[in-house]
Amino acid sequence: MIEKLQKVITVPYTIINQTAGIRPTVKDRRPLVGMHPEHKQLSILNGLGTHGVMIAPTVAKNLFNHLEKGEALDEEIDIKRYY
Repeated sequence: MIEKLQKVITVPYTIINQTAGIRPTVKDRRPLVGMHPEHKQLSILNGLGTHGVMIAPTVAKNLFNHLEKGEALDEEIDIKRYY
């Protein structure tokens, strides 16, 4: 980043502080959807990643149908794949 900044500006500067973040992910990079294994009143819909805007409606509908109609979740997104 410093190299790129030096290509853009020519004035002196001082780096006062820096931080780095780690983006959490799962091994298969698929959404995590379903019910908590012990607390059935808790549901999760997470891990949509950078394509969340495109897949959120489908994943949310799948969770709704699971909760309200008892339909099975798609195996690719079902959180049970981790327990």
